[in-house]
Amino acid sequence: MGAEKLGSFELFDPQRQITYSERELLEQGTFNIESSRLKILKDKTIAFKNTRLWLNWSDEECFHLAACEHVQKRRHLKANFIAGLNQPNNKTVCLECLQLLKFDGLDARRSRRLDLAETIQKEFKLADFQKEYPFYPLV
Repeated sequence: MGAEKLGSFELFDPQRQITYSERELLEQGTFNIESSRLKILKDKTIAFKNTRLWLNWSDEECFHLAACEHVQKRRHLKANFIAGLNQPNNKTVCLECLQLLKFDGLDARRSRRLDLAETIQKEFKLADFQKEYPFYPLV
C-alpha cells in the first residue's frame, strides 16, 4: 500500500496518476489521447496526469516534447494525439520544441546557424532530455 511508517500510506488517485494500463501503452508509444486531457506545464513541456510525455500524430514526421506552434494548432482543433515515454523509432524530435525549451542552449532568436540546430536534432537522445525534464513522476 506504500506505507512508509506505521499509520501512513500513499493514496492512489486514477484521476491524477497514470494507471498501469496507461503506463503500458505510453511505454509502447501507442497511447491515444484527446487534446483536452493534456496539460501544458510551466516549463512548456506536455503532461498527462503526473507524467511528461511526447506527442505525435499519424501524418507528422517528428515527435513533440513541448507546446510548440504545431501542437498548439492541433490542440485547438480538439484533435487526438499518440503519446509515449520512450524515444519513437524513425522519428526525429521537433526542432521548434527544442528551441522553445532552449534545450542544449538552442535559441531560435540568437542561433542563426541551421547546421548547429540540425546537428542537435540529429543527435538528440530522449534519455538525455529526461535528465533535465524527468517524465515520471511529476512533482
